Amino acid sequence: MTSTPASPSPASTTARTALGGRYAELPFTGYTARTLLIAGPAASDEAVTAVLRTVLRAQQASAADPAAARAAVVAQSKGALQAAYVDAFQPRYTYGASLSAELLTQLTDEAAWAKATQSLPGDADRNALLGRLRPGPLRTADPTAVTVG
Repeated sequence: MTSTPASPSPASTTARTALGGRYAELPFTGYTARTLLIAGPAASDEAVTAVLRTVLRAQQASAADPAAARAAVVAQSKGALQAAYVDAFQPRYTYGASLSAELLTQLTDEAAWAKATQSLPGDADRNALLGRLRPGPLRTADPTAVTVG
């Protein structure tokens, strides 16, 4: 087992102090958390495309100057996040805007789970989800970002 650099969060600092040389962080890369951008039916394709273009510009700016991006996160948090914490954890994240087969599979699995556990009506299969998605604005903002039908 190898130890990763200690994160500067209060809990990990306390654990590191208490455990000394026995302290180790075990990174887990087996799950990808996604943030979904959802627009209501009244949102125009133009407005959604403008939002997506802004997100993509922010992603490009972050990749071009990671230090400035981390500083912006710290500033925007208004004291909730410390620079050392953001410096330690931000590099572990990847950013992107896409509608991929992998995402559609994850959404289908989660929809089926929600339907089964909460006795929800309607279909929760791939075709039902595809019927609800509006890939046009993302396709307009970044033609390579949509890889499902």
